Amino acid sequence: MKQSRTSFWLYTFCCFTCFAVFGWYGLYYRPDGGDFASSAEETVIQKINLANQSVSTMTASQEDMTCNCQFGSTPNILSFEKPEDCGKDRNYLQDKFEAFKKADPQGLFSGTRDYSKTAEVLPRKCALYIMRRFWKDRALTPEEKREADIAYNRTKGPTEQREVKDVKDYKHDPHLFSKCDKDPEGKPERYGHKACVTEDYVNLVYNSLIDVADCLDVPAKFIAPKLSNESGLHVNAFGLVNDGGIGQFTDQALVDVQQNYPNFKGRITNSEKESCKRLMKIPGAVPKSAEDIKADDANRCHAISSPPNPLRSLVYYGIFYHATKRNANNAFARSKDTKDPNFKGAEQLMKDAGIDSFDKETIKEMLFVMAYNSGPGRPAMFFREWLKYRIATLKKYPITKADFDMNYWYEPGQGKFKAGEARAKAISKGGKPLTLAQYLFAYKDSIYIPAVKAQARVLDKGLGAGTCTEQKFLEL
Repeated sequence: MKQSRTSFWLYTFCCFTCFAVFGWYGLYYRPDGGDFASSAEETVIQKINLANQSVSTMTASQEDMTCNCQFGSTPNILSFEKPEDCGKDRNYLQDKFEAFKKADPQGLFSGTRDYSKTAEVLPRKCALYIMRRFWKDRALTPEEKREADIAYNRTKGPTEQREVKDVKDYKHDPHLFSKCDKDPEGKPERYGHKACVTEDYVNLVYNSLIDVADCLDVPAKFIAPKLSNESGLHVNAFGLVNDGGIGQFTDQALVDVQQNYPNFKGRITNSEKESCKRLMKIPGAVPKSAEDIKADDANRCHAISSPPNPLRSLVYYGIFYHATKRNANNAFARSKDTKDPNFKGAEQLMKDAGIDSFDKETIKEMLFVMAYNSGPGRPAMFFREWLKYRIATLKKYPITKADFDMNYWYEPGQGKFKAGEARAKAISKGGKPLTLAQYLFAYKDSIYIPAVKAQARVLDKGLGAGTCTEQKFLEL
């Protein structure tokens, strides 16, 4: 949910910086690793509606918790962490969860539901997996990193030794989580350790996610890879540029929520859905008015502190989802520019490129995902620029579906070049024109769509294709 209050370039830097920490480590640290909905989304939404008609209980033994992963010493099994195993430094949110239980006496969100009813929408183990694998359990100091290298070398042979450097040559892990103990509406205090991923914690996050997805018609499997990339579904995730909470909200994103809030609040309060009714029962989850939404950096705990978060942050996320999708789709559909008589919109340029038969909805989804990072107008503009770039070499290099492959990551050394011609030349193979993903990284310094796609691959590999993601997610 990255946007900037001053300029696009500051905004882009902030977003890319946050992804470089959250997205990069989410992908690579662990080795296991609008308008309302379209008709395709409505099918999912109908399933959510049916699944959320009642709240009941079930035992863990009825739930499939297998995975192609390993946490601790047990392979292929997902497990909740226990407070006694996490230690004091990772149990710092327990009192917040107890406070949420008091605000939720019926256990609507803090309790256990019949998760067989929501498994097809998004299995609970998806939330558990995302939360367990995100970033590190503990941030290490330079001293701890050096000691870890020394301990590692004691158990390895001569050819497997790590270099043990001076303490000054080790970097302190960034503190990517936060506490809001001093003021629940104030400025977060950075903290280095991830909260213990207990069953209570996962239930609170998962129940909130499922109900908001149902109430506000947000496809859970579409947003799961994006949330996995951004916050790992942690209530107190705190990016390096003050983007906070599960939704990773910046000040400008919260301003967008403020602007769209009156309409969406009415949809919640006037809805007959049980999920919407449950949202209204938690004090503060659905603010009384847009004026109650605090957007300033100094008030980021508004989107972090529990209770009522993670619920409030996810309500905001649902609103932001629809507003961003609407604006991104409008930018794609734009066909005129009063300042440019020769302007051609995306659809006309696709015809000129001979690809107007390609799945436009999937292409729009790709650009919509990017809109979270760059704002809703720029992805369509960048897409038009890429089409013009490719049309110039069309006779020799026709555009194919492979040019929309988002399973891309730049090779070592290519990122050292400044965005522009030098980077493009380093990426191009034999002078061939760049694919859309290559072009966005080469000229626009954006790797965001491939990053979200990579999260989907991780989820598919760990829990099975389509378990936590939509089928053929971001694929033509």
